[in-house]
Amino acid sequence: MVFLRCFILLSALLSLGLSSGSFAAQRSHGLITKEDQSLRGTWYSARESITFKDNGTINFKGKRYYYAVSNGGLIQLTGKHSSNAIPYQLSGGKLTLTVNGKSTVYTRKRRRK
Repeated sequence: MVFLRCFILLSALLSLGLSSGSFAAQRSHGLITKEDQSLRGTWYSARESITFKDNGTINFKGKRYYYAVSNGGLIQLTGKHSSNAIPYQLSGGKLTLTVNGKSTVYTRKRRRK
C-alpha cells in the first residue's frame, strides 16, 4: 500500500516535470536555498517534533532521512529503503506538512536563556 502511494506520487511529480533527480542534484552540489535554511532547527506539533539538521538529515516519525527542499513547496525525503515528497508551507513562523492528505502544523519553541 505504501509502495503504491509512493509510486503514484512519483508518477505525478514526473508528469509535472519535477524529477526526484533535481532534488538529489540540489543537495549533492551543496546548493542551499533560502527555504532550506529557514527550515533548519526543531519544529513541534501537538504530538511530535521534527528536526532539520545542518548536515542535510531530518528525524521524522522516528526515522532518519536525507532531505532536500524545492522552491515549489516540496520536501524530498530519502531513506535507506524509501523516498517520499511531502508538500509544505512556511508562513508566519508556522510549518505545515501534508502527509497522506492530513495537514500538521508545527511551530518552533524559542530556547530560554
